[in-house]
Amino acid sequence: MTPAIQANDNPDAGSLREQERQLWLRFTLDRNLPDREALFDLHLPYATALASQLFRGRHDDDVEYRDYVQLACMGLLEAVDRFDATRGVAFRTFATPRIRGSVLDGIVRLSERQEQVELRARIRRERFDSLNEATDKHAKNVFHSLASMTMGLAIGFILDDTGMIDRASHSHQQHYDHAYHSLAWTQTKSRLTDAVSRLPSRERKVVQYHYFHGLTFDRIADVLNLSKGRVSQLHRTALAELRKHVRIADDLYLIT
Repeated sequence: MTPAIQANDNPDAGSLREQERQLWLRFTLDRNLPDREALFDLHLPYATALASQLFRGRHDDDVEYRDYVQLACMGLLEAVDRFDATRGVAFRTFATPRIRGSVLDGIVRLSERQEQVELRARIRRERFDSLNEATDKHAKNVFHSLASMTMGLAIGFILDDTGMIDRASHSHQQHYDHAYHSLAWTQTKSRLTDAVSRLPSRERKVVQYHYFHGLTFDRIADVLNLSKGRVSQLHRTALAELRKHVRIADDLYLIT
């Protein structure tokens, strides 16, 4: 399996271009799925930057930033699948109008409030169903099972607000007036960020794609070439692992 190019490897520009060239050559020849995923990851920061640019130029606040990012990711994946590296055109030249088009066309749909409501409900349902699959409905300690699910949902809620998406691109209202609560929230997010980086590769990618880039389980399954059920299982496993490394204060529920 070809490993994805990692940004923190910090190769020089020439080396990075050569790695990308080799990826495109292999992917063009045999449509290798690990190479497809590596190409998606390589250009994901660029797609996110385009989403941020479009969000900053918005005319209203009907659609949230994370929706811009999700739509950009969808355009990027389509561009990777359709790009012909043998034509001598730079990938970004090919991909940019497709990413922008995916975002702008999607925003038109999501501007209808009901579309956003349905998308939010779908994402919440995916998370709940994922955690619910692990609940022992015949367990003697029903409260323990419910507490486990609640903790998983709480971790997901915090992950949504870790700030790993480029929140500098838009105003991020501070919800926590109480100094202690603000500090506790910040420290918890920091521990979660560190814990996510320590997850096994597949679990880490599911968390990053879903929470940091807003991709649905269906879209993640497409990127990783997995079934939706397998993505749900990896999501559940990842949250269970995060629980071992992150202690959430008993009074964190007071932070609203």
